[in-house]
Amino acid sequence: MNPETKAMLETAVEANSRVNDVLCGHLTPEMMGAVTPGGGMTVGQHLAHIAGTTRFWLLQLDEGAASPLPILYDDTRQDAFVAQEDPARAAQALRAVWTAALHTALSAEGTGHLSHPSTGQFLLHMLAHDAHHRGQMLLALKVNGFPLPDEDAMWGPLRGE
Repeated sequence: MNPETKAMLETAVEANSRVNDVLCGHLTPEMMGAVTPGGGMTVGQHLAHIAGTTRFWLLQLDEGAASPLPILYDDTRQDAFVAQEDPARAAQALRAVWTAALHTALSAEGTGHLSHPSTGQFLLHMLAHDAHHRGQMLLALKVNGFPLPDEDAMWGPLRGE
């Protein structure tokens, strides 16, 4: 991967992590149970899902890098998706998962068992995935009467602020 692409991916991942930090910093334990319309996932489940999915794909690239990463749901349950409800823990887990994903993707010799043509495309896919679920979480907060995070704080990192 050329240096310009690496720098762009590092910047994008750091901005994404800062947005996740703002969102998690805004959340309260009560907000973690807000559900998207139509019986979708809770905010806590969305956070667990985005960390878990990034971790899952990272396992395909480098099992050793992914296996020690935190999991935000009860992985002993087969009958239900039970997510933890501590926003600070979610923020820490997301940071850990993204730090490992970036480091591993940028240093990987190949694509392992990824179904992505390159590690850069893996990172871009996961960034889009985070953004999709952040939108779902904001919708869940809004329709359940919770305040939304400050827009400038939330989106400033993606604008380079």
